[in-house]
Amino acid sequence: MADDTVQQVYVRITQKIQDCQKQLDQIDVQISTNQREGRLAALTKREIEGLDGSVPMYKSMGKMFIQESKDDLLKDINKTTKDGNTLVEALEKKKKFVERDLEEATSNLKDMIRS
Repeated sequence: MADDTVQQVYVRITQKIQDCQKQLDQIDVQISTNQREGRLAALTKREIEGLDGSVPMYKSMGKMFIQESKDDLLKDINKTTKDGNTLVEALEKKKKFVERDLEEATSNLKDMIRS
């Protein structure tokens, strides 16, 4: 009976470790994607700011392009950058939380193996 209980606890702990590692991998991918989008937005902003306001500018909307003013494009880029930064901060917090869970599960597993 005790062996079954120990085995169930071991399985639960190892599954929690695996879940935490998968979550960390997913969070890392999301963070890198959002950082890449932020760098792209910064580059686009820099290029648009260098253009004259009379140059026709277009924004991609699905499969078509819509002509917009320079100010509207810059507002959209600033909003995208701000939203991306907020999302990266939230993902960093989530990553710290998951890392703590992983450390706790790993510590529990080590304690279980020692006893």
